[in-house]
Amino acid sequence: MAQITPARALLLLVGGLICLTTASGALIGALFGGAAVALAAAVCSGTAGALAALFFRRRALRHFATAQREAGTRGYAEGIAHGVLLHVAAYEAAVFPRSGPAGVSPEERAARRTLAYRMAALDEVPRLVREAAADTLAMLDAADRTGTEEALAQLAAAVRQEYARP
Repeated sequence: MAQITPARALLLLVGGLICLTTASGALIGALFGGAAVALAAAVCSGTAGALAALFFRRRALRHFATAQREAGTRGYAEGIAHGVLLHVAAYEAAVFPRSGPAGVSPEERAARRTLAYRMAALDEVPRLVREAAADTLAMLDAADRTGTEEALAQLAAAVRQEYARP
């Protein structure tokens, strides 16, 4: 079976509507004037439906393409925001390891810090997420556990708010 793309969905919908319009024209023509009027009404209504479909097809496909681009852009921004949260949380795990101070090497901690800062500095990161990430990273650099937990909760809320936006 062929993949359902916006163009194919539009073609199937319009084809069904043209068939429905043609049948309706034939029924109305048959009710008011017999077979000849039914045939003429069916041809006229089917032709009118096909011409209307051709006229509006380009506009509908342009609308579909715009909506698809916007969805892709928004999805990319959401993914970037989640990536920032992930890397900041990984750096937080290196600053406050659960297995004790010997659980993370200084090189690993520095690598996670670098990744978190690079991810938060990307141009595509939404402004609210960038600000929350900067606050969290400042708290992590100061090794303030309670401040970090609050800042990380703020960052998670900013990321959630980013993908909950209409």
